[in-house]
Amino acid sequence: MKVAVVGGGIAGLFAAWYLQRENAEVALFEPGPLGAGSIHAAGIIEPSTMYRTNTLSFLRRVVRLYRNGTCRFRSADPRWLAESLRQFERAPPPGAEAVIGEISSVSVAAYRQFADRANDFGYAAGGLIERFEDPAHFAEERAEALARQAKVPVEVREHGRVGELFFPEVSWLHTEKFVDRMRRELPAVEVVPKAVDRVALDGSVVVEGGTRRFDGVVAATGVGLRRLGVPLTGLRGYGWRTRASGRAEVATILVDRGIAIVPFADETKVTGGWDFDLSTDPRRARGVRDAIERAVPLDGPLDLKQGSRPCTPDGLPTVGRRERLVVATGGFRLGWSFAPGMGRAAARLALGESENDPFLARFCSHLHAGAP
Repeated sequence: MKVAVVGGGIAGLFAAWYLQRENAEVALFEPGPLGAGSIHAAGIIEPSTMYRTNTLSFLRRVVRLYRNGTCRFRSADPRWLAESLRQFERAPPPGAEAVIGEISSVSVAAYRQFADRANDFGYAAGGLIERFEDPAHFAEERAEALARQAKVPVEVREHGRVGELFFPEVSWLHTEKFVDRMRRELPAVEVVPKAVDRVALDGSVVVEGGTRRFDGVVAATGVGLRRLGVPLTGLRGYGWRTRASGRAEVATILVDRGIAIVPFADETKVTGGWDFDLSTDPRRARGVRDAIERAVPLDGPLDLKQGSRPCTPDGLPTVGRRERLVVATGGFRLGWSFAPGMGRAAARLALGESENDPFLARFCSHLHAGAP
């Protein structure tokens, strides 16, 4: 069976990997370096988390980040905005949490198995600290964490009216090194360093005016899938590899500032930025870095990567098929946490091994041909 994967971010790489495991003939289309749209992320792998954006709690978080300089509003997709208003405070349907839990379980197990074979990507299962400054926000998140601690263990560390939440089952990895590992894991995949002009429901892919036909197409181009009918918007983020002074011993998120700090043997990854921005303008990175340095002293930034988190109207991932076209997107701030599970689900749909899950495919009924 011949399958095209359009998009070489982390979700696309895993879709190609699972397809290869099933002996499919895979062509992976990515005009830039593999992983380029994903490696800016912190690489924190969280188990079984329902991080929703269609809530008042999320809006309050956005306001805090705006005040602290790590969130700005420039542009958003109109269809996403309208659907987000319709979805506001609407709870996920019965069974949705189990579906997300399965996606997460597949992902956590996949990263662990990769590390067991050869930990050449800085994988560490050391837990995650979420640190708060706002007392009301800490109280809200503490109550929510304690309510689900049977599924996601948590330790509450209070310091007066504010404090920390420690999640011992969270792990992290070096995103650049993991992408390097994935390149070596795809020996049978044809990597095509070209942009795709158009994909169609019949499995055809147009590249540089020529058409290639496949039995299935997996489109995993993040925010670009809004051009195929998925209601998505992008929140831009920035990541620096740095020799940060006083670096954390475990992965740490400064929640009210939207900053993540992830330690490795010879460097630290520091990320920030929650900009509603569909552009690729890099100038905003300076402002995010200034906001970060007010909280975290940076010692000799080594490089900067940037990317856009694809966000659905409820903030949860979507994977679905219409005819021969499959889309996988919407991981938002948990893109790396969901990528293996999303990639496997997309591969199974493309191979005809499963049908659309009603929840995962909730935004895929209007898929159509277009430029991904």
